Amino acid sequence: MTHRNKLLLALGVILTLAFTGSSAINYLFTRSSVHREIMQNDLPLTMNNIFSDLTSELNRPIVVASSMAADTFLKDWVMDGERDVVKVKKYLIEIKEKYGFFSTFFVSSRTSNYYHFQGIHKKINTANEHDLWYYDFIDSKKEYELDVDSDEASGNILTIFINFRVEDIHGQLLGVTGVGLKVDSIANLVKYYKILYDRDVYLTDKTGVVQVHQNPEMIEKLRVAEMPGLRPFADKILATGEEPENFEFIRNGETILLNVRYIAELDWLLFVEQNETGALHIAKMNFFRTLAIGLISSIIVISLTLATINSYQSRLEEIAVSDELTGVGNRRKLEEEFSKAAYTFSRNHQNCSLILMDLDRFKVVNDQLGHLYGDVILKSVCREITQVIRPTDVLARWGGDEFAILAISSPEDASLMAERIRKAIEEIDWVNILNKKVGAGVNVTVSCGIAMYTEGDTLSDILSRADASLYRAKHRGGNNVDSEA
Repeated sequence: MTHRNKLLLALGVILTLAFTGSSAINYLFTRSSVHREIMQNDLPLTMNNIFSDLTSELNRPIVVASSMAADTFLKDWVMDGERDVVKVKKYLIEIKEKYGFFSTFFVSSRTSNYYHFQGIHKKINTANEHDLWYYDFIDSKKEYELDVDSDEASGNILTIFINFRVEDIHGQLLGVTGVGLKVDSIANLVKYYKILYDRDVYLTDKTGVVQVHQNPEMIEKLRVAEMPGLRPFADKILATGEEPENFEFIRNGETILLNVRYIAELDWLLFVEQNETGALHIAKMNFFRTLAIGLISSIIVISLTLATINSYQSRLEEIAVSDELTGVGNRRKLEEEFSKAAYTFSRNHQNCSLILMDLDRFKVVNDQLGHLYGDVILKSVCREITQVIRPTDVLARWGGDEFAILAISSPEDASLMAERIRKAIEEIDWVNILNKKVGAGVNVTVSCGIAMYTEGDTLSDILSRADASLYRAKHRGGNNVDSEA
């Protein structure tokens, strides 16, 4: 019996015993044991899962809003007088569409303009009650905050705003920027938890006002102290610190178990409720059903475990040798294939050449258009190269805008291949790939340096010679191919 089969057999025995044992214990345990199981294990575990999901869901917009607040483009644009509104509008649209946010905005402290991804929305002022959030946030001196409010610029839809201060290098306030999420999107996630865990989930701010709830009518209107059964514990609940707190109360004649956890990143409290009365009834009804399901699940888990191990192993191997942006090979892939090629040469003396390529003027284009367009250019170049090379050739991104091809061919054939690549990239229609406004000014070409493998070469050796050839090609003005003498 192989080690894998032994592992699967042991896993099957463990799962079968675990399901059978846990079902018997649940059946035999009294109300107090079920209560203890929920409070000490089940409910905290559910809280941890929900906490992890929610913080992950909300941390992403926080990180993006933070990067907006630190973006030199936005700061420079403000300090330059906010002269070209189209630029900031385009900037806000790109972030909104890239990350799928409901809204993106910037409020200038200098002009009081409220810039929306649709343009200038309005000028804020202290007389407008809907603008008080801005002044309250500025006065709070906080770096950022989450605020639930209706979005005037988008039809007064209830929105979770992530507001970040924007300051210059001297710490002087330039304004407030951030993103907005539909409250409905988070509410739907809370509804999903209700279905998945059969527990009620909601969030409040530190004053006890509901910020997220599966019932939109509760948001910004209901307080913890007003909820049935929670009034006696309201102050203690709102004082919850870093450690989660457990509470038990009666609502409509049923025992409710509550776990509360403070989310420091959001400055909100997360509530997860479990109906213990219903849980006890379900536990009794599902005892024998769980036994059968447990046995079947054990078989399924074993099968899925085996399939998952194989699948993830293959995927990890692929990720380890692939460039994340372009999908072509990375340095490790090139190193692995070079070792194979060197071995093949030692056995069969089969020619092997290395083509080292560097994009001409890419840095200038990348700096002018931005990294989003730069990434599109890199991926487009890789597609063109892939169409030229053979299935046996290995294309790898060596770094930045530099690529390498390991080709089982003579220097002459490699030179012809490099010339085809050079011509293909020269003829790329950037107007169609990017857009008429952006692509018309793009003129990216490639320079290629070629070196032939000689016995005993290391990868560094052949790369050094190919780099020397590439240098000569660059020195001649780029957009040409050079092979070692």
